[in-house]
Amino acid sequence: MEKLKILEFADPVCTWCWGTSPIIRALEYRYGEQIEIEYAMVGMVDDIRTFNNRRLKIGGDNIELSNRNMLKHWLDASGVHGMPVEEHHFHLFSEKYLSTLPQCKAYIAARLCSPINKDGVRDTKMAHKYFRRLQEATAAEAMQTGDANILSDLSAVVGFDPEKFRELLDSSKVQQIYEEDKELAKHYGVESTPTFLLTYKRQELLLQGFTTYETIEHNIRQFTYGEISPEKCERSNRTKLTNENVAHYIEHYGSVYPVDIATAFGLKRHGGHTALNIESYEHLPNILDELIHKEKIAITPKANSYMIYSLHEGRTQTQERMHEVAGTY
Repeated sequence: MEKLKILEFADPVCTWCWGTSPIIRALEYRYGEQIEIEYAMVGMVDDIRTFNNRRLKIGGDNIELSNRNMLKHWLDASGVHGMPVEEHHFHLFSEKYLSTLPQCKAYIAARLCSPINKDGVRDTKMAHKYFRRLQEATAAEAMQTGDANILSDLSAVVGFDPEKFRELLDSSKVQQIYEEDKELAKHYGVESTPTFLLTYKRQELLLQGFTTYETIEHNIRQFTYGEISPEKCERSNRTKLTNENVAHYIEHYGSVYPVDIATAFGLKRHGGHTALNIESYEHLPNILDELIHKEKIAITPKANSYMIYSLHEGRTQTQERMHEVAGTY
């Protein structure tokens, strides 16, 4: 079967790309080997001093004002998309860090560091893991991810050789790919991030801007005439809402947020509730209570939301550290 290719035009610093992360995971989990997901980097801010978003009052010589207004926008957005934002110590831009180009180039370097599979193609799973970790460090931990040292440290966390990564980060090859990504975005008339380009049997469909999982799934069904669907996934039985399946999903990714689970299993959100909280989603509190009781998961506060992580025997040192400070909601 021919795979559906999904290309997301993105910037790791874009809050709506961060908010799209649960959708990407749900697509991976629900469609399995039927789809291929890739990212093209579209730098959101070349230089904050020349950037100009009049509506949000972000950009210009007053960098601190831009930081404050960007944080306000991120916090407002997080209540909609459900991914956490850390407001304390937020200081994304400064005279030293003026651009989102380093974060974009970091993903490209991670992609080039990815291993070659048996078919001679780069396996980008680790690069995707790095992209998510980079987003998380930027938004949920307020780390200065414009710093090359931090970008290199994050690469080691997901399993890359940090020295090789650092060499690639400053290479002309990464710069060339970044420029090619920008040209590709220009070719398709990409006006905002995230934007999705779906390709199937030589046909293309462009979906501009932040959207929902349900909208993307509807478009995939229409675009592929039903040939690509969650029901045809090799693990379709894993997408039914059961305690066991939720535990499996959490274990599969190691750590998740409430909206990750809600998106993957189609949980409805109670009217008027923020997307950040566990109680916002039907069935989720009871399921997580049961999994905590069985010592399958633990929960700890994370920025303005909660991180939920697996307690399976093979948990990482990072998960062990989280376990030490884990609380309940």
